Amino acid sequence: MTTLTVFHCSKLPSVAEICNRLNGKKNGDRWLTARPNKYNRNEAYIAYWYYEDIEEAIKGAGDDDTTEIVGVLKQNGKDRILKRVYCYIYLLTNTLEVYTGDYKAEEIAKVIGDLLGADVTPIKLKSEDLQKIYSQHSVELKQAMFKNIHGLMYEILRGRLLDNNEKFKQYLQSFPDCLRVISFRPKIRFLNGNQKYQVTINGDRGTIRLSSNGIFKYRSRFEIRQLTFLVAATLGLLG
Repeated sequence: MTTLTVFHCSKLPSVAEICNRLNGKKNGDRWLTARPNKYNRNEAYIAYWYYEDIEEAIKGAGDDDTTEIVGVLKQNGKDRILKRVYCYIYLLTNTLEVYTGDYKAEEIAKVIGDLLGADVTPIKLKSEDLQKIYSQHSVELKQAMFKNIHGLMYEILRGRLLDNNEKFKQYLQSFPDCLRVISFRPKIRFLNGNQKYQVTINGDRGTIRLSSNGIFKYRSRFEIRQLTFLVAATLGLLG
């Protein structure tokens, strides 16, 4: 499942200058590589490399096989593993996409912003922004999460054609500012035909998550760029 965190960038230089300022820059045992995307002249491809403790890296796996692998690695003097996070800066949307949804995203965005001298801030989508996205850019709304409804921190509604559901309509009417997360089938061009996978946009976190459809574990850049574009267009970020 692919998850990316989207940031708005201002004062961005050209793609060539972005790559020049970022490529090979080191900070201790962390470093960046950057190059122009050969398939899109308005985009820079960036990789953030860092070492992580083995046990931290596999935290949550919790099975016997994983524990055994960690033991073998440590016996061979391997306490850390090298990890990589993919990032893209797209000049037409003035966005930085960091391909992780965890705490690392903001750390990476700050490093990139400081090196570029750019203002990099997480995007936030209001309820009306999310409503605009699913009404204009989805084939089907599948799930919606409301915040602070009837004393509950979160309430999730699921169903086919959810935007036609009476309870969903009632919630929108009674709590117009409380819609925070939507999951839908996107109305975009697909690289390999009409693949029916689901996209989840979190308005608070500024993340886009793409579910696996059983055919591809990761989605193509061609498709993800369209999703970022529709989010940026909704927020008025297009340059």
